[in-house]
Amino acid sequence: MRKLDGFFEVRYDSDRNLLLISTFGFWNLDVVDQFGRAIADVMRTADPLCDTLVNSRTEIHSAEVSEALGRLAYSHKDSESGRIAVVSPSMLLRMQTKRLENVITSYGYFATEQEALDWLATPAEAAASPTRAAG
Repeated sequence: MRKLDGFFEVRYDSDRNLLLISTFGFWNLDVVDQFGRAIADVMRTADPLCDTLVNSRTEIHSAEVSEALGRLAYSHKDSESGRIAVVSPSMLLRMQTKRLENVITSYGYFATEQEALDWLATPAEAAASPTRAAG
């Protein structure tokens, strides 16, 4: 587990084969760098095809932070992974997050963590992403 108090927590739940990411607050470029390193550290021991649950309670990011997060996501754009469920109450934050999507991963956007976990618990071939179009 890697945690930067007030900004993020990244951990891998091997029992559920699930990467758990929680984000908080208003980020700067240093936080983005530490976040990238935290994900890399945790993924050294995780199944590369694990699903991911992102529980985002961050603020809307500045343009430079959004660009840095985009570069971080772009560096993994061709990586195979499991599904990614994003929990965020903010429509604007969902829109920012959608810009970071890669085309080979299924994404779902949810208002609650339980909805996201239920979607992830459904076999991938049976799970639609109805919130993707709406969010």
